[in-house]
Amino acid sequence: MQHSTINRQASIDNNHLPIFNIQSKAGFTLIELLIVIVIMMFLAGITVPIVSSIQTNAKKGVTSAQISQLGIALKQFESDFGFFPPQSYTAAYSPSLSLGGVSIPRDDELTSGSRCLIFFLGSKFIFTSTSFTATYGPYIEFKRSQLSQVSGADFSDGETIQYISVDGVNGLSNVYEYKDPFGSNYYYDSINTLPAPTINNTASFDIYSYGPDKTDDSGVSTSDDITNW
Repeated sequence: MQHSTINRQASIDNNHLPIFNIQSKAGFTLIELLIVIVIMMFLAGITVPIVSSIQTNAKKGVTSAQISQLGIALKQFESDFGFFPPQSYTAAYSPSLSLGGVSIPRDDELTSGSRCLIFFLGSKFIFTSTSFTATYGPYIEFKRSQLSQVSGADFSDGETIQYISVDGVNGLSNVYEYKDPFGSNYYYDSINTLPAPTINNTASFDIYSYGPDKTDDSGVSTSDDITNW
């Protein structure tokens, strides 16, 4: 009789074991899932700043390379024309710049270094006077994605043009601004700007980008500006 009772108890216990095991397995899987979620969140928290830093450093590298390219183009321009482009070239710039006795037309839309870089380095200048015939430029190929057209502005409606024709970027007379990889205009100034500016490269020109923070903080110890000096 006692033996029969023991068998029944063992049978009851055995019937409960599978239920207990299923509950245990389900609980363990949930814990594993939570652990995986926590790990993924942790890795995402690490990965996002790293990716952002890599992208920023890549843009810095491209910016430095473009500043170097602009510098080379400006020196080639100076070798042909005998001067560096000014930071602005409006009717207030007097007297106008010239080559071979032919004046280069000014325009009131050329009000910034960014615009002047496009005009002087991206244009083809064709001189056609009887005493001076020559063609110069363009000195650099600008990326379309970094050109921002100034709405309604062109340099064909300035002063009277004689013995010279100017074909701008893509043969057009549109006025553009040149954006750095961070979306701000490149800053440019030279010794030929009037009135005479205070620049870092005292015999040539300054070019710089405001950098990732898009703020002009050159000269500050925490500056992230990218410069050619």
